[in-house]
Amino acid sequence: KDQVDQADMAADDMLKAELEEKLTGLQSRLDMFRKIRNFDKPRRNYDALQVTLKKRYSKDFFVQASYTYSKTEGNYPGLFSPDTGQLDPNITSQYDLIELLANRDGRLPHDRPHVIKVDGYYIFDLKEAGQVTVGARLRAQSGVPIGALGRHAVYGYNESFILPRGSFGRTDLLAFADLHVGYGRKLAKDMTLEVFFDIFNVLNRQTEWSVDTGYTYDPVNPIVGGTKEDLPYLKRLNRSTIAETGDTASKNVNFRNLTSRMNPLYGRLGIQLRF
Repeated sequence: KDQVDQADMAADDMLKAELEEKLTGLQSRLDMFRKIRNFDKPRRNYDALQVTLKKRYSKDFFVQASYTYSKTEGNYPGLFSPDTGQLDPNITSQYDLIELLANRDGRLPHDRPHVIKVDGYYIFDLKEAGQVTVGARLRAQSGVPIGALGRHAVYGYNESFILPRGSFGRTDLLAFADLHVGYGRKLAKDMTLEVFFDIFNVLNRQTEWSVDTGYTYDPVNPIVGGTKEDLPYLKRLNRSTIAETGDTASKNVNFRNLTSRMNPLYGRLGIQLRF
């Protein structure tokens, strides 16, 4: 009888331990969902005003131009995270930890307030010898915002927004021109063969496309609502305890330096059959 009682008690203890473990897990999940309520709601708004002008001077001459003023604002860049290069739709790191949400509100990475486009072409009709088409495309657009990012103690490089978005201005203005020349000739009533040559970036402008936004490789906390003047006082975190130390974070010497340029002048030769 004593052995049976001991076995029953052991079984009860095991069941109790299992129930307590499940209860602890459920409580942990409940606490997590409660904390999620405090997270900032994701927001990404694009507002724009566009003016377009079109003019057909003749059957063979056409020009179109447009100007767009826009704002892309919020705290959530979308399914792709341009700041870290993370391409994990719906599971990026932003909403994993509440400390990763600070300073993310502002002009988003693809914000280009001013965009100017001009397109035109002229067709030289050579009658039975075919036709020559000459076209041009002009583009000018604002640069993108530059921030100051740091390492998170657990999630790694560029996950911590040290300062609010766009605290270091924008990359350079982009402006370029492309040319198109094509020769086409009818092979049949409803069939035309065209050989064309495109020249991209004819001025060979190699304007900066992106810069290094990583201010430090050290793990740091965001300076909520901070400014550039606060950066010299940024403190490094202890990797083990994730507590702030008295040591100043070391600056990345490549911060704000060029990481990519526009493609230089290049061409494309093609042939197409239309029918």
